Parts: sequence; C-alpha cells; structure tokens
Amino acid sequence: MNACIKHNTTAPTDHEIERTMSQLVPQVHDLLHRITNTEPDTSKEQGYRMMSPLGFPDGVGEGWVAAELFRYRDAVRLDIRIDHNRVFADPAGGPTERRCFLNDYIASVTLAVGADTIPAEFVRTVVAGITAARDAVRRHNKQSAAPWAEIRVAAASLQGEPVA
Repeated sequence: MNACIKHNTTAPTDHEIERTMSQLVPQVHDLLHRITNTEPDTSKEQGYRMMSPLGFPDGVGEGWVAAELFRYRDAVRLDIRIDHNRVFADPAGGPTERRCFLNDYIASVTLAVGADTIPAEFVRTVVAGITAARDAVRRHNKQSAAPWAEIRVAAASLQGEPVA
C-alpha cells in the first residue's frame, strides 16, 4: 500500500471529465474574446484548443492567444499562452535567432472534475499577464529612454505553426 494514494476513492470517468470540459469551454471562449476582442477558433481532438489573434502595439510580427483544455490525470487542466513570431532585431533591423522573451506568457490551472467555473483569480491573472506581455517591449522602451537600451524587434518568418 502506498501512503500517497487514497484507495477508497474512485477515479472519475471519461464522461465526467468530458462533461466538465464541455461546461468550461464557453468560459474559456469568453476569456479569449475578452483579451483579444476577436472570436477564437476552436478545435476538438483529445481536448479543446482555442486560438485567437493578438496584435502588438508596434504592429511588428504576429501573435496568438492559445488555450488548451484537456484531461490531466484525473482532473481537467487549462493552459493559456501567447504564441508569437517576434524575435530581437539586429542593428540593421533584420530578425535574429533570439526569441523576444518579453512577449512570452503562459499560465495553467488544474480544476477538479465537476468544476463549473474558472477561478476568478486565474482569470484576473491571465488578463493582466497577457496585457503586460503584449505591451512589454513598448513599456521597456518607454521606461528606458536611453537610445542604447532600446529594444527592437522583428518578425521571424513563419514555418506553418506559430512559435511556441
């Protein structure tokens, strides 16, 4: 007997997990719409995946807010991240191999089977985090007014899928 496992509990069924995910899909959809002001595209494979385009204030590159809702062990997990093709620019303004990490963002929450809402604190954190990541380069350049501290970005060429 392993002290880490409760032997008197039963694992949730696939039907219960699917029902929980189905209840959360509209909330995830609304969250992405709230962040990007665009209807997300939704696909269903081994869970739900939603993507919505995200624009950057300087207009350089392409970005997406991606949300994945899937089974994680005996629970439901929601991952939200920013995918983008923004990289640091070289002195001539061309793209380099270095990803612009300032625009990266990822958040995850694990929800019990039967959960009918996404925690409000998680929603607040995601909205604030994506807003901050989207505006990070502009905010840095505004705070660091010295020309030698300016960050310049360029768009990397896309090879099919967004850069994760």
